[in-house]
Amino acid sequence: MDPRPDYVLVFSIDPNYNSPIRGLSTETDSTVRAKRAAQLSSEYDRLVTTLKAADLRVTSRKAADGTNAVLVFVKADERRVREEATRDRMSNWLHGVAGPQASPREPRDFAVEPIEEAERLRLVYGILTSPRTTGTPSIRSAAATGMTCGLPLTSQLPPTPANKTDFPHLVDIFPPHDTTFNRLWLQRWAHFPTERLSQDPLGVLSIPQHELDDLKAHLGEKVAVYFAFLGFYARSLAFPSALGAFFWLLGLRFHPLLGLGFVGWSVLFVETWRVRERALAVQWGTHRLDRVELERPGFQGDGTEADPVTGVTRQRWSFGRTLTRGLASLPAYAFFVACLGAIVAVIYTVETLVGEVYDGPLKRVLTLLPTVVFVSVVPQVNALWAVTAAKLTAFENHPRQSDYDASLALKTFALNFVSAYGNLLLTSYVYIPFGSALVPHIISRLPARYTASIRAAATGSFGINTTKLHSQLIAYTLTNQISGAFLEVGLPYLKAKLVPAVQEKLHHKTPDTTQTPPDAEDLEEEKEFLHRIRQEQLLPTNEIFNEYAEMATQFGYLTLFGVVWPISPLWSLINNVIEIRSDAFKLATQARRPIPTRAASIGPWLDILGFITYIGSLTTSSLVYLYQERAVAPGKTAAYLAELTHKNVTLPASGASSFWATRLSEAQSITLPPPSDAPLLMGALPPATGGTDALSAVKSLLLTAAIVALVSSQAYAAARALARWLLIRLEWDGSIAHQLVRRRDLELKRAWLDEHNIRLSPKEMTRRALGWAEKTKENDTDDDHDESDKAAASGSLQEGLVGTPADAAAAPSTAPQFWQQEDVGRRLVHINDKTE
Repeated sequence: MDPRPDYVLVFSIDPNYNSPIRGLSTETDSTVRAKRAAQLSSEYDRLVTTLKAADLRVTSRKAADGTNAVLVFVKADERRVREEATRDRMSNWLHGVAGPQASPREPRDFAVEPIEEAERLRLVYGILTSPRTTGTPSIRSAAATGMTCGLPLTSQLPPTPANKTDFPHLVDIFPPHDTTFNRLWLQRWAHFPTERLSQDPLGVLSIPQHELDDLKAHLGEKVAVYFAFLGFYARSLAFPSALGAFFWLLGLRFHPLLGLGFVGWSVLFVETWRVRERALAVQWGTHRLDRVELERPGFQGDGTEADPVTGVTRQRWSFGRTLTRGLASLPAYAFFVACLGAIVAVIYTVETLVGEVYDGPLKRVLTLLPTVVFVSVVPQVNALWAVTAAKLTAFENHPRQSDYDASLALKTFALNFVSAYGNLLLTSYVYIPFGSALVPHIISRLPARYTASIRAAATGSFGINTTKLHSQLIAYTLTNQISGAFLEVGLPYLKAKLVPAVQEKLHHKTPDTTQTPPDAEDLEEEKEFLHRIRQEQLLPTNEIFNEYAEMATQFGYLTLFGVVWPISPLWSLINNVIEIRSDAFKLATQARRPIPTRAASIGPWLDILGFITYIGSLTTSSLVYLYQERAVAPGKTAAYLAELTHKNVTLPASGASSFWATRLSEAQSITLPPPSDAPLLMGALPPATGGTDALSAVKSLLLTAAIVALVSSQAYAAARALARWLLIRLEWDGSIAHQLVRRRDLELKRAWLDEHNIRLSPKEMTRRALGWAEKTKENDTDDDHDESDKAAASGSLQEGLVGTPADAAAAPSTAPQFWQQEDVGRRLVHINDKTE
């Protein structure tokens, strides 16, 4: 039996858990315990009363063993869900949120359209978490149509001193999994690639549109957009995989055509996805979703004001203050970047000395030390920055959730860029060009008594490892993919199967063997359902944010350093095909069901991908310029370089036969003559100043090839993007012109509603559309929750199963006896009260 509740609330019955009652020195312990027990009982009664006042069915059962809590099951009344859906759809249409539906002509167009399961759960979650209000039946209001509960969001649980709530013992809120959908979902995704292979060879790489639509109907637009992006990304990798495999088989690394192909693909991929996600947003009715975006939970303004367009009261806060706070967080970011950069540089230096210079005892063991330190220290720094970044972003006080996510994503990627690509950049632009001079210099600075073997090994004969960049990229690409798959799927599966006690410890509760098992009082027909819910209670939540960060890092390896290892896109393609299935498996079995959230795009990650593409164009061109192997004729080339740069050029071959060399190796083979009075080379390079090494030649090559183009183009692009962003925020948002544009569309549609006489309240519109009898004071009681079931059975509303995409609002009671059983939570709470 599955009564299919909408949400499960976890309520702690431990009187000492987060209790607002504090003991005083003049009171005895028993008095404090009695007060806490009384407060707990009162809090539970207020919670149940609040839930029922919002037209929610309520019952409770014992929670998982060791958590010392009760599970409060809630289910929304069908009439209330209809009214909320009508209000939400009307608000979307009034504000110009684009969708596939035609313009409405009568109330039925707003009220009768089937409600998908994800839409139902999103609306019920709004009833549970919206600020408590009696409801204003107005199409201009952003509030709900009735009473709301004002519970804290899942991101705010458990309550902290900075987040005081009326229900401090409320531990968690989560929607139960739809096991039938999850089972069919995993089965279909495991088999549809082979079924489509004969029709479309690339179909094995992507996700069919009807599967995405089904996913959106059950889990919400945010999850569906992520899988749509993942499938589109996997399919798009077919071209760079084929191109890279071709050049890899020919043994051509750093080829200009390969670099041009990778850069062109990355630009085309980002821009094509930009169009693709816009089409998905229109199809799913979320285009221009920012127009109806509510204030972010946790946002606190310095006063209230009426919106000049909608008239809705909102909190007042200027963007200038948010910008000032954001700039104030730059020193913290600079500190973390400096610390992480220093750590990466030190580890890199030790790895180079031990792995390529040291030849003493325990070398095999010592070569593993830098890797162990890197794996141990760098993730800790990233984790500490993640906590700090979240606090800094909250301090910035963004009014909208989309702005908050963009700021947090930018901070996260900024540090991940250093940790993910720092070693590769050091190898490309520091170690290989200057290693022959830097490494002996570093060795000379080390204490002699500790580095005797290193000095002996490096004396006069140290040579750089020219294959280090290639081996590093292979190691990072494959290691990140394998370790990421294990940490995301393998480790949670092992923990769930082999170490279930670990999950209970995450809730900071110790099992009490003296208590009655939670399923001892369960009815036989309820045991299977309650056992599943108790298992879901112990599961962690899944964050799509981290999945996007992982994909952005992988995209960076391909775009920035793809020419180093041409076959790397093929490995990423294989990984992403597996990633689609593993993420689905993790979402369905290893994590709680996500709370449905609307989304029109992948958010700030699209801009981050665009930035990576821009940086990739610079790194790819510079790497090709420095490391491309070219056929060189010694005599003419040496003479030409000597004449052009006023330097003597010594090439490693003589005679008329050509040989393979790179621009960097040619620069490293140059020896300088005495000072010359020759003019500057094209105004960019100074004349030779004399010397016996190739250091100045390498510097000249790097300066000429990279600095001028990189700094000027990057500074121009950054300045243009920053100016555009600031002008939009400071000059356009909130301006009179902006308000006139918003008001024109809104007032036009309001006038259209008045003309057609359908400008009614959502309650009245739903009642007229479905033919419901108007409630009277005599029958407006808590006992009329079954009225919606009777209406559905009578034929006024097409009856469907709860939770199906056909119409999730039509919710006939599949197990009425479940909701009529004893309120176990109330009895347990009052027993606790009486014992004190």
